[in-house]
Amino acid sequence: MAKSGRNRAVKVAIGAAAIGVATSVGAVAVTQPASISASLVDLAALIVVGSSTNPSGEGVENFFGGKFRDPMYTGPNGTDIVRVNFWDGPAGIKAALDANAGEQNAVIASGWGAANASLLLLRQDPAYADTVFILDNDVARPDGGFGTRYPWFVLIGVNPIPTPSQVPAAAAVNIGYQYDYNSNAPAYVLNPFAAVNSLAAYLNTRLNQSQIDLPVNADGTPSVTCNANTCAITESGAVLPCPDARCSSPGDRITAYVTTRNNTTYVTYTTDELPLTTLIRTYLGDYIADVVNPLLELVVNFGYYGGNPIPSDPSAYRPGAIIPSPADILTTIAKIPQALERTVAAALGPLQPRKLPSANRIEPTTDPASETEQKPTIREQLERAAEDAGLSDYLEPKKPKPVNKPLLNVVRDSLKVKPGDRKDGTGGADPGETDDGQPADLPQTDPGDTDTGTGTGDGAESGGSTDTNNDNGGAAAA
Repeated sequence: MAKSGRNRAVKVAIGAAAIGVATSVGAVAVTQPASISASLVDLAALIVVGSSTNPSGEGVENFFGGKFRDPMYTGPNGTDIVRVNFWDGPAGIKAALDANAGEQNAVIASGWGAANASLLLLRQDPAYADTVFILDNDVARPDGGFGTRYPWFVLIGVNPIPTPSQVPAAAAVNIGYQYDYNSNAPAYVLNPFAAVNSLAAYLNTRLNQSQIDLPVNADGTPSVTCNANTCAITESGAVLPCPDARCSSPGDRITAYVTTRNNTTYVTYTTDELPLTTLIRTYLGDYIADVVNPLLELVVNFGYYGGNPIPSDPSAYRPGAIIPSPADILTTIAKIPQALERTVAAALGPLQPRKLPSANRIEPTTDPASETEQKPTIREQLERAAEDAGLSDYLEPKKPKPVNKPLLNVVRDSLKVKPGDRKDGTGGADPGETDDGQPADLPQTDPGDTDTGTGTGDGAESGGSTDTNNDNGGAAAA
């Protein structure tokens, strides 16, 4: 019941708009008959239309890097440009087109001026067969223009009739901007956050179009193709198939969606951040903006059908509503946990302890000798240098390092020689030699001395030396 009432209200608004448009055209014909009947000699085929905030249309020809200042429209010198004042309305645009009938024309308009131009496309006039219409930030965009979202704006002269996708022209390009009040107004009128955000988006977009790269050729055809009804363009310039503009690109942000319906190419640009968040970031700083953004984004998107401001079919007419549908309410509720998680992460992020870089960490070593092995001694450095120079033979041989090891018990297989024992078993040393095999005429070793010959030779102490040099040696005689 409510839906049928809303449809009747829309029909009444459209009827009132048609009457208003007819009245405005008639008024222009009465007050400015030259604009309708006189031949507009020397008017250019590139027709630039003014808007409510820029009535003269100055600078509109430079939109999208001046793509449509092409010689096919402006002539070889690029000077054949005509401006239609916003206050001349649709009649002024029609007069300029009639003066250049049969030529290859282009009409470029923005905002409310684009909605005025779209009124001409409601008639299947063959006179526009060679004309390309470029409708930037069209307030009569079927899904998002504030003129079509809110038909009551017809009371101030805004066109409430959606711009058709099948136009009586060579081609049409309809350009929208995410969240912008002109072409992407909120669907639910009782969401103040979405409304304020749309106004912020409008202020960010206004008069910045000259810096935007439009993925469309000068003849109005799209310059990108893919295997889907919508193509997504990323920041790096990659083109992705994106059915119904419902895809994602985590590693490379999507900057625009391109959709073709009949002979109209729809281009919808995205924002890298919520415009309201950008405003908060400018005046309150990064921390507050990062903390409030997740929930703010959730609330703002709650103001659009399906919780998504990007239309799946930009050619479909969808007027506004008072309150969200139950399905949209459930969709938003399901997104709350993720938004809260992002909020907590943003709030606690700067408070997390910073980790020292690895260069400042001191790692314990398990091998005390590792540092010595890693850093060679001076002698080792000299040896390496000498070896490289071929002088290693002249270096003094390196003495072995003492090894502090405990003495081991050595088990001998030979008989233990006792002081006074002789080789023949009768005791005493052999007459010809000492027990260490030295000639008898050398100074004899005292039995108490060690096998190194360091005894005093004065007595017959016990614990004498062993014979390690000759089996024929014995203990020295007293």
